[in-house]
Amino acid sequence: MDLLISKDKAETLARLELKLSERQMSTVILFEGVGGMAMSHIVNQIIAVFEPRNIRYHSISTSNMPWIKYCLVNVAPKGQIAIFDRGWYSGILSEGDEKLADNISLANAFERYLYNNGVNVIKFYLDIDEDTLKKNKKSYPVDINGESEVFNNIGKLKDFSITKSKIRNLLEKTNSTYSEWDVIEVGDFKDTVRKIASILEARLSSLLTMPREPETYEIMEIYPNPREDVKFDQEMSKSDYSKKLTKLQNKLAELQVKLANSDRALCLVFEGWDAAGKGGCIKRVTQALNPRGYKTFPTPAPTAEEKAHTHLWRFSKNMPDPGQITIFDRSWYGRMLVEPIEGFCTEKEYSRAAAEINLFESSLHKDHVIFIKFWIDITKEEQLKRFKDREADPLKSWKLTDEDWRNRKKWDTYEKYVNSMIKQTNTDYAPWIDVECVDKRYGRIKVLQTIVDTLKKALDD
Repeated sequence: MDLLISKDKAETLARLELKLSERQMSTVILFEGVGGMAMSHIVNQIIAVFEPRNIRYHSISTSNMPWIKYCLVNVAPKGQIAIFDRGWYSGILSEGDEKLADNISLANAFERYLYNNGVNVIKFYLDIDEDTLKKNKKSYPVDINGESEVFNNIGKLKDFSITKSKIRNLLEKTNSTYSEWDVIEVGDFKDTVRKIASILEARLSSLLTMPREPETYEIMEIYPNPREDVKFDQEMSKSDYSKKLTKLQNKLAELQVKLANSDRALCLVFEGWDAAGKGGCIKRVTQALNPRGYKTFPTPAPTAEEKAHTHLWRFSKNMPDPGQITIFDRSWYGRMLVEPIEGFCTEKEYSRAAAEINLFESSLHKDHVIFIKFWIDITKEEQLKRFKDREADPLKSWKLTDEDWRNRKKWDTYEKYVNSMIKQTNTDYAPWIDVECVDKRYGRIKVLQTIVDTLKKALDD
């Protein structure tokens, strides 16, 4: 391939890339445009000037949906550049006009999330002018049919004027302070590549010189808290438990088959007090499931690789595909519980946590993920009793650690954060279910009944 960017310009871009890497800055360069228009050839010219080990290339299509999951997973880690040969806007444009307003809001919120979490976004839109392209078709690379890729695709566009109008509206409403659009008038191929290189130089230079100040959000406790009506005296006899357990597990097994043949997915989140019984509840759920259709993810401290990405990255990549079930034993809600209490996130990061989590869950719900979030609840007195029982049992003492005792001393602080978390994130599309688990039999049945009822309603609808 002949490099069309001048040697001096290529060296300048390479030096800027090195500085971004040294400062551990994550960058996304997004290319969008209608039709084929030789996008891959243009992008290839830009990639050629960079260090290959620092570049992650992605080509998105409607088959990559849900788009926000795909894009979030593929955002570059610190020190690297992700280049999207079409990105989340291709997902937006592929959906109907009735969803356009909601998708624009979602895209703006997603880019705001990236901005506040240290990810730089540079967006190029390659604008098509039919007459100019026809005049310049010989300057474009040739595809396997021996014709200009751009020229071929121009002829395939349907209702060109309506498409252009829709795109102008999209560009105008997504041109934000968090990520501005650079619109390139596409003409001669060489000129187009060189225009992009010059703008990219200016954008990368700006990223290295302009200070970035992540936002602080107002904390909005606007949702009902089911813990306010909690009743810990709920009990269930062994005989009732045995009958209901068998019935609900059989029904859940049937619903898993129905889910597997649908375009829906199920995400179960289990949070709760230490020794509350999360493991026992999860076990009664998985006993009913075909192992080929579900995965369970515990949530230990993040690895070095996970810390190099935004905090939702490690959870996004484990979200269920259509027909599948994912169970999180603790989850992204660590950002609203242990992290602020133990000083693992800043006050600004905590202030934004609920809004970012609601964005994450709402976008996945839009793409057919069913969320059920359980807070496994016990009293402070019951926790002490279970700690002492574990301590005295040689087969269970390994479950009890010094950290458990240390966290217990912060019960009141944790309770404050738990209630605030629920009141900020107990949405209709991802509700919190408070599970009274002083009586473990009652708690396990409530979990199973909730899953069965929710799945049945969602799949029937």
